[in-house]
Amino acid sequence: MVGSEQTRRHVCKRVTLAALVGLLVVSSLPCARAQDLFGIADPGSPFIFPPGLQGEARVTPIWMGIASGSNGIPSLGIDWSLINQFNMTRDYLFIDAMLRFGIGRFSVRGHYEPREFVGRTRFRNIPQMHTAEARLEYSGIRIGGDVDFFSFYGARVGANIDLDLYRPIFTEALQTDAGGKKIEGDSALTWGVHAMYAPVMSVYGVSGVFEVTARWPLLGTSVTDLELAGGLKGPESVLGSAALRFGWRSTNLDFHDKQLFQGVVVDTRFDAHLSGWFGQLVYYY
Repeated sequence: MVGSEQTRRHVCKRVTLAALVGLLVVSSLPCARAQDLFGIADPGSPFIFPPGLQGEARVTPIWMGIASGSNGIPSLGIDWSLINQFNMTRDYLFIDAMLRFGIGRFSVRGHYEPREFVGRTRFRNIPQMHTAEARLEYSGIRIGGDVDFFSFYGARVGANIDLDLYRPIFTEALQTDAGGKKIEGDSALTWGVHAMYAPVMSVYGVSGVFEVTARWPLLGTSVTDLELAGGLKGPESVLGSAALRFGWRSTNLDFHDKQLFQGVVVDTRFDAHLSGWFGQLVYYY
């Protein structure tokens, strides 16, 4: 009888303890749900350590033109100016787009950047001759990758590599033989650096944002590119934040090819300096 009584009391204690624990768990569920919307998938969970997921999308209207440049035949001492001989003086409005996706310190990018510049004038600048044109096409998709060496306190500083999936193409019927010519460079591979800073402090959720990106040639067409941007970034939300920025961009192209001149195939060189101002809508997510 004594043993059975002790057993009964031991069982009652265990049942009472289990009921109290269950009651505490049930009563805490609303609070737990309010703080942990994602359960084990919550980045704040002590059981997982996910890398930081981030990205951005950009739409960039840019007003750009040829600031200087030439096309020449070095062996013959010929150097035609893109501005003076080819009359490529007009600026154009282009709409660029970019999408970046990153995990931790590493990210990949895709850019679409259309570029086409046209010049029209008289053949060999002779008033009595017919009108012809020169055209530079440098449009397509560029892919790139970034690694951030410094990424906290609202700043990103690192290195990048980019590959153009297109080639610069120059055609003209203004200075060469009848029928004109077409020359093109190889796809460009570049390396570079980037730095972005968005101060942690803000006024009503609005803060400044500044970015500089530079690229230099590695292989293919020689491309040197510099982009400076600054503006205002809106308040953060669960859906991300948006920024309105303005800036300036400078791109230099340089490549070699062969062309027919006066019935002889000769080496030819092309270089151009593109420059322009832009506005930019950025969405950070």
